[in-house]
Amino acid sequence: MNYVVRSGDTLNSIAARFGVSVQELIRVNNVPYPYYIYVGQNLYIPITPTPAPGGDVERRLNRLENRVDALREDYRRLDNRVDRLENRVTRLERATTPTQPPRPRPTATPRPR
Repeated sequence: MNYVVRSGDTLNSIAARFGVSVQELIRVNNVPYPYYIYVGQNLYIPITPTPAPGGDVERRLNRLENRVDALREDYRRLDNRVDRLENRVTRLERATTPTQPPRPRPTATPRPR
């Protein structure tokens, strides 16, 4: 299959979109180092038949669920830390807030003689 490179495309994004490796795209299209592509460039995409969904989908879903659970735990820990920091700031503000406004200091003015 042929693909015309569009603005914003990278070898990584094209490879991910079509389910091929970046190395394979580079190899079949003879992209020289430093592996630049440009808008309007024609790339050959080696397409292989897609296998029917099976255990791989289940494994990927489990991995995704585990990642979501880990992110939720990270969020909970960070939320607790923010709460503790807010409490500390509130206590510090209360401790440094004067109960009465400070009295002005008398200034030394020269007395007339």
